[in-house]
Amino acid sequence: MIEQGSAEQWADRDGIVHDGPEGDRPRRVRSQRVSEIPLKRRTFLWENRVPLGEVTVWAGHAGIGKSQAAVWLAAEVSRGRLPGDVHGQPAPVLYLGTEDSWSYTLAPRFVAAGADLDRVHRLYAETVEGQEAMISLAVDLDELRAEMIATGARLVVLDALLSTMTGADLVKQGVVRRYLEPLTRLAQDLNIAVVGVAHFRKAGGTEPLQMISGSAEFGQVVRSAIGFARDAEAEDGSCVMSIIKTNIAPQGLPSLRYRIDAATVDTPDGPTDVGRFVPLGETDQHVRDFIDQPGTGDGDDGEDIRGWLHSYLARQGGAVEPEEVIKAGRAAGYSPDQLKRAKKPKGTYPKVHSRKAGMDDGWVWSLEPSTEDEGSTKEVKGATPGAPLPSHSSALPSSSTDQSHPSPAAPQLTLVTGEQPCDRCRDTPTRVDNAGNRYCRTCAPHLWQDTA
Repeated sequence: MIEQGSAEQWADRDGIVHDGPEGDRPRRVRSQRVSEIPLKRRTFLWENRVPLGEVTVWAGHAGIGKSQAAVWLAAEVSRGRLPGDVHGQPAPVLYLGTEDSWSYTLAPRFVAAGADLDRVHRLYAETVEGQEAMISLAVDLDELRAEMIATGARLVVLDALLSTMTGADLVKQGVVRRYLEPLTRLAQDLNIAVVGVAHFRKAGGTEPLQMISGSAEFGQVVRSAIGFARDAEAEDGSCVMSIIKTNIAPQGLPSLRYRIDAATVDTPDGPTDVGRFVPLGETDQHVRDFIDQPGTGDGDDGEDIRGWLHSYLARQGGAVEPEEVIKAGRAAGYSPDQLKRAKKPKGTYPKVHSRKAGMDDGWVWSLEPSTEDEGSTKEVKGATPGAPLPSHSSALPSSSTDQSHPSPAAPQLTLVTGEQPCDRCRDTPTRVDNAGNRYCRTCAPHLWQDTA
């Protein structure tokens, strides 16, 4: 519903004088013949996907790789490699990054993406006192225009778009339009592309345009939008980016698959790891096919991470050293603590196990539990040397076993609690049975019945 108010009230809000002599009025209503309007061909920074002269919103859940994709786009423009109307013409880029450190994250990402670093410009505002400040579309549009002209930029990335609207009541009808329409006119005047990175709401939904965080008006105002979503069933861990709105490009353009891979970048302090956007080609699937899947949102500090972790392990053969998992996870935007929590089973995702890779090898995170070969033996304190060791499966009750009454074949339990890591998941505290196996409460609940 449109907000009520007289024309005079709306004029006051816009700073328009609405009374006084006719000659004092600051503007007039005019008309122009269409025959007098010059005809122009629509041009694209990225052919049929990112138009020049428009604001394009890139939206998706957190951790899906939107920022890495924006870095890739900027890097391609800086090298003139992007298919479109600026192909073969390396061009400057203005990049506003408010959610990541430039020294630790963004600059290394540009290196990993192969950007021409002399053509990529960090965008920021500065007060009269020389202090850096957040760019505001309500205050800094004229200064932004001047910087676009001074650098000759063909692409401006605003990551995150909402950071340029700080303090605005975006849920009120017309507020988003008042921010984006002047920005769009600026893009049209200079024939540059503006990409604004936004998040999907955690509440979810089935229509990506309505899921953009901040206001549903984003989907109404912009003429170009691309959505990002994770394919939880993709064995290679790939995601999908699709056009979710266009009034400009041909309809039915194929979506693209991509993956975020770990990349190592050298710094004066040593190597650092970042995520790198890797396009994989076209797909006939669309973001709308995935936004209501388990593991495609950021949910509860788990679903999105679990989807990434299981896909990563599957791509690497099912078992990876913890250090390598954490390295790749950091590059994808996940902390070690988040990754460790994501090992626990939930929903459609089974538990990720910690086990020995071999008799003389180190630990790995694995999609498969540890198993002992038949006839294998190991020496256990208090056991007869060479005697068969009960397998993990025999040490743990099955779902059909009454856990309150261990079978006679199970080893007698020695309920001693310790801080050494669990043989399976490496969690603590643990308890040891007489066979020498050490388990946490999750892996062997029957060892902890006295504390239930």
